[in-house]
Amino acid sequence: MSELGDRLVVQLIRDYYSNADIASIAPDRISEREFGYGVIGNKIANRHMAFKTPAELKNFLVSNAPAFVDYSAAYYRFPDARPMEKKIWLGSELRFDLDASDAKYDCKIHAKGWLCDERLEAVKRDTLLLIEDFLIGDFGLSEKEIAINFSGNRGYHIHVTKDAVLQLSQEAREDLCNYIKPTSIPAKVLFPGLAKPMKRMPQVFPGPKPDEPGWRGKFALAFIEKLKSAESLMGLGIDEKLAKRLNKEKELVEMGIRQGNWSLVRMPPTEQYWQKVIDSILFERSVFIDANVTKDPSHLMRLPNTIHGGSGFIAKKIPSIADLEKFDPMKDAIAWRKGEAKIVANTPYALRIGDETYGPFSNAEAIVPIYAATYLYLKGFADIKSIY
Repeated sequence: MSELGDRLVVQLIRDYYSNADIASIAPDRISEREFGYGVIGNKIANRHMAFKTPAELKNFLVSNAPAFVDYSAAYYRFPDARPMEKKIWLGSELRFDLDASDAKYDCKIHAKGWLCDERLEAVKRDTLLLIEDFLIGDFGLSEKEIAINFSGNRGYHIHVTKDAVLQLSQEAREDLCNYIKPTSIPAKVLFPGLAKPMKRMPQVFPGPKPDEPGWRGKFALAFIEKLKSAESLMGLGIDEKLAKRLNKEKELVEMGIRQGNWSLVRMPPTEQYWQKVIDSILFERSVFIDANVTKDPSHLMRLPNTIHGGSGFIAKKIPSIADLEKFDPMKDAIAWRKGEAKIVANTPYALRIGDETYGPFSNAEAIVPIYAATYLYLKGFADIKSIY
């Protein structure tokens, strides 16, 4: 970090808020929300703040140019009171935070910590899975009851504002987390026949059907999808010979599974073998949410359409599922596009941002757009020497 770099970022943030339509930033029931803010290098420098109107919020944003702005999932009678008990809790949205830094999204090509297209696409796929498979498919929410925004850095935030969720306890929210991201499901729960020792697979081996609700249906559907290739089945830990046979006989095997009879799968009839397959599918089909965000009714989260001071991107609102499917944060979340800067950069890989690719750099000087310079600067990969 440098004085010039920090000064540039703060001025850019101030310009952004000066020109912003506050109606696109201010949350509903603004006077009942707790707010917090951070500075470069410190995400939460202060909290227990409140604003009565959108205009009051805008005045603060322009005057202070905070690097981070957060607001509460909760509604309070006295949002700026402290300690917390004096706020008087009125209810909380249900929120989910998905971050590409999670181990599930480790890239096989790039080093840990480098935000690449592979990781961004993986976390977006899981965000869609959370919305379509769990929130809509399992919990019966409608799309209009779900708000989506890019986190401004490495993932996505989901906000559920349906009245029915506002009074959920911390324990109930934790139960939702455990359903969306279960640690395990015992093999004998899905396949009761495994509770007794078997020497060979019986002619009838009851198991989950794809039209069943919950994880029974999810597991059956996922296994049917894997039948499309031997490689996919081997990815579950099934040995090559059996995987090839299952793929070759996939129509017959699928018919049996749809009827709830898994006998044609003919995996070794041991609880350990089936548990390995179950855990592999759970890893793929569960969503790696930050449970601390979801289960804590008082948690603060990035205010949508504000600047993320760790990237220089906008924590941009995404209007619909269809918009999320085509959303590219490295293009669509750029906050400022005018101007260039001279940087000295040291990056292990090339950076794709905007419509161009820059680097890799080895302690080299380069002239790049402001948005690329600030991104690399805030990520710690470059220093800004001058601006144009």
